[in-house]
Amino acid sequence: MSKAVELQTTPETANPITPESHPTELPKILKVPETLQERLVLARQRLRYAAEHGLRIRVYEVALDLDMSEFHFARQFRAAFGCSPHVYYDEVRAARARDLLREGVSQGQAARRIGLRRPAELRALLGKRQALASMAAVEGHDFHDE
Repeated sequence: MSKAVELQTTPETANPITPESHPTELPKILKVPETLQERLVLARQRLRYAAEHGLRIRVYEVALDLDMSEFHFARQFRAAFGCSPHVYYDEVRAARARDLLREGVSQGQAARRIGLRRPAELRALLGKRQALASMAAVEGHDFHDE
């Protein structure tokens, strides 16, 4: 991929991110990229942004934002990045949660910061991601693209 696509915002929709404030929605897309490659890069950025900021997002919402069908988007995302959009979103959320836990944040706080309601959901996510990572290592796959 030759060039990075930045998340585009307008002054009205820009959310300055500080430790005291948390965005409640994704930045608006001003112009949908023309090429499939650029759309997929933007989709990955949007999924990462949502996961890192505790925003709940559905794959079909990302696809619709980029003028793509949900199934076409999911197939193309998997072909480009080696995992489904949902797996990528969960991987980023799990990585963010592990970072927060290493910093000494409680399980409850970490869960809420990545968009989960309870510590039990966080434990389930981390357990599931760990199991998949172990299986992928045995099979020679790597779900992490960065």
